[in-house]
Amino acid sequence: MAFLSESSLRAPILPTLRSGQELPRARARAITAASADPINDLVIPPADGKVLRPGDPEFNSLLPFNLRTTVRPAVIAQCRTANGVSLALQWAQLHGFALCGHGGGHSYEGFSSCSGIMIDVRKMDAVVIDTANKTARIGAGSLLGDVAEKLFVKKFALPAGTCKPVGIAGLTLGGGHGVSSRKFGLTSDNLLSAQVVDATGAQLTASPTVNPDLFWALRGGGGGNFGIVTEFTFKVHPVNRVIAFRLVWPNNFPTSVLREWQKFALSAPDELGFVLVMSGSQGHITGIRCSGLYHPVAASQTPTVSKLRSLLSPLLSIGNPTFTTRQFTYIEAARYFAGSGDTSRVYFKGKSDYATGPLTPAGISTFISSVRNSAAPVAGIFEAYGGAINRIPAADTAFPHRGSTRFCLQYYAEWSSSSATNQRVAAVRALYAAMRPHLPGFSYVNYIDLDLTNYAAAYYKGNLPRLQAVKQQYDPGNFFHFAQSIPLPP
Repeated sequence: MAFLSESSLRAPILPTLRSGQELPRARARAITAASADPINDLVIPPADGKVLRPGDPEFNSLLPFNLRTTVRPAVIAQCRTANGVSLALQWAQLHGFALCGHGGGHSYEGFSSCSGIMIDVRKMDAVVIDTANKTARIGAGSLLGDVAEKLFVKKFALPAGTCKPVGIAGLTLGGGHGVSSRKFGLTSDNLLSAQVVDATGAQLTASPTVNPDLFWALRGGGGGNFGIVTEFTFKVHPVNRVIAFRLVWPNNFPTSVLREWQKFALSAPDELGFVLVMSGSQGHITGIRCSGLYHPVAASQTPTVSKLRSLLSPLLSIGNPTFTTRQFTYIEAARYFAGSGDTSRVYFKGKSDYATGPLTPAGISTFISSVRNSAAPVAGIFEAYGGAINRIPAADTAFPHRGSTRFCLQYYAEWSSSSATNQRVAAVRALYAAMRPHLPGFSYVNYIDLDLTNYAAAYYKGNLPRLQAVKQQYDPGNFFHFAQSIPLPP
């Protein structure tokens, strides 16, 4: 996430210190040591990481997943330790370089890259499990697929998304929902503490008792706003057997499926996590499917297809869908939802809405007709909320989309050639625009969207003023600044 404007790329910037802080000694000594090429001054000991320039073998592997984004760093600090992060951050402060944090690189708008220095934490990927306390310390560079595999060795899981190469840091800091979240809460709801490098290079702990305001903000306040997180400690959950399921309807039932699905999402038990996907273009609905995961009430139990069928009866009664199930261990289900795990970079555009009540008949009609008549292939992805997500009060964490929230609706298109970019982006924007009379305009920060003008209110709702106060407290100089960062208080 790019934190400084292009005009300040080479202008030295000194941090505004919080009361009681001192400028780190390493940086104080370096103030007069700048060379003609500032990158030559970026020295990270091998134990703490290394410096990558364009042309180095590993450089291109750390570029954004979304090919639609084009900003590329001048240098990458690939850090192995919090000390490496601190050294890189102090260097960026000294030389006035734009800075961004990088984990999985899946920011929707490419904010994990910038024109200055990328601080990559991918090598910080250790997972240490405390089976007695049901907790895990997870390095900020860990990817979701690897986390799932390592946790399941001890029969534990952390609720997260299904995309294997997504980074744990960005997911957690923006909230983190997935098909286990109605059962176990958001990824951020399971956060117990975090290790953070702040704007001065200081290494902080954030927890309910140490820097509690920062801890509150890290649970849904978005990545890159307050510092670089280097490690998380999470509560993890015992898991064993689950059932993955899928319903696929004939394409002539969109209205009844969407109408009944949103009713079902309101009343479904916590043990069901599920997503409805409806796609289309050029006069046709091309797909209607609902996929999900069924947990037993307790990990020691084995879920049954007969019970699942009974729970899904409101959906199974619509239009005779094809119904398939797979009885799995939890890790087998995670692999199943991840698919091939292809890490190839693609072009994509996403936007999002939150429904705080049911879509009206007019809203359903508008959505279906807009998908059907889209000029290019587009999809609406309805991700069910409720359960454990909604039982946490909206002000208890920075993530505000709780309580009456029914679902997150993602508008999405993906393509393989740059020549299709303008058409596909226009199709996603048109679908989003059509729904404006029918949804309140709130958005998910992990589906970050440069089109939003009042982005901070859309992402954070009533939690924005407190987030701004935390920003003032921990980054008063606004060093961690990018196109959609949390603004300082007026």
